[in-house]
Amino acid sequence: MRAFICAGLAVVAAASAATAQVDTVRRDSLARPFVRGGTFDKPYLANLMGRTAIGGYAEAHARWEQVDGLTDEATFEAKRFNLFASSRVSDFVRIAAELEFEDGAREILLEYAAIDLLIHPRFTVRAGMILSPLGRFNLAHDSPKNEFTDRPLVSTDLLGATLSEPGFGTLGLIPLGPDGRMTFEGYVTNGFNDGLIMASEAGTRIAFGRGNLEDNNGSPAFVGRVAFSQGLDHEIGFSAHVGAYNVFDIEGTPVDRRRNLTIRAVDAESQLLGVRLSGEAALASIDIPPGLEGIYANRQKGLYVEGIRPFGRGWLRTMPRSELAAKLRWDYVDYDARRRGQTTAQLTAGLNFRPTAESVLKLDYVRGRARDEFNNLARYAFVLLSMATYF
Repeated sequence: MRAFICAGLAVVAAASAATAQVDTVRRDSLARPFVRGGTFDKPYLANLMGRTAIGGYAEAHARWEQVDGLTDEATFEAKRFNLFASSRVSDFVRIAAELEFEDGAREILLEYAAIDLLIHPRFTVRAGMILSPLGRFNLAHDSPKNEFTDRPLVSTDLLGATLSEPGFGTLGLIPLGPDGRMTFEGYVTNGFNDGLIMASEAGTRIAFGRGNLEDNNGSPAFVGRVAFSQGLDHEIGFSAHVGAYNVFDIEGTPVDRRRNLTIRAVDAESQLLGVRLSGEAALASIDIPPGLEGIYANRQKGLYVEGIRPFGRGWLRTMPRSELAAKLRWDYVDYDARRRGQTTAQLTAGLNFRPTAESVLKLDYVRGRARDEFNNLARYAFVLLSMATYF
């Protein structure tokens, strides 16, 4: 009898420990999102009505550009209007979506629409139109969160941000000590298509290979990211995207050699002396057909590093939650890493004003140098003014 009592107490203790562990993971996920600023870390989620939440963000630009002393007219853009929706179908299933209207609704995209099956608080199966975990910026790129008007060159031109792909895979986290953890995402997707060379007149441009809604070659690609973080202030992530981009087989008949696109990226963020530092670097390798070698680049690379220094919180008495921020970012992209030329380097400095954390007024000044395929140099300068807000 005593043995049965002891066994029962052991089972109860184990169940209590497991419940406590699950509750700890849930509390951690609430206080510390899977990706800060990512799909399930948006302000509208704090105002749920029943099982469903809706919201979005809007962004408007004013631009003045000068290239080699030739001044263009000032331009105004209704840049983006995005709509969010999410719903918890049950304790184990949730769904989220994002619809983007860009450039005055001239382009309408389903940026995200995925179903999550929560197998365990630390492990989820995801399927649908996903945001590919290729660098951190692609996962957390909302304009009200991004401190700069323009997105980083390495993210848009090399990684194809915003990169959305139909896919199926898993994500989860593993605790590492009291404050550390490892998060992971991995998916099989349709990958890129040969538009990265066939649709670009300027040379190899990976972003032109996006939009492969039906796999053009029947050979899935893989994309994944592993990130290690310590508390809320420090994280480093490693990601990769690997797969064939060309049609190499038609109904069992080989028509070309399999040609792969391989992208590797590393991202990091940290807090140092009140400055929020972050950056990303990427390297892309592309198998180019023999007849196009030398015309299209088979190797590209790029990076950005930025620093943000908030200050002046509550200086305006009528806006006690307001804050200013000084910012600086360095961008560099090499569109052909094996030859001289085809590079862009720019420095952006500016000032932001946030009446609240959800809204921002940005002022940027950009100075840059670009070299073409013949290594000719062109200098340019931009003045950018933009507003963005969640709603």
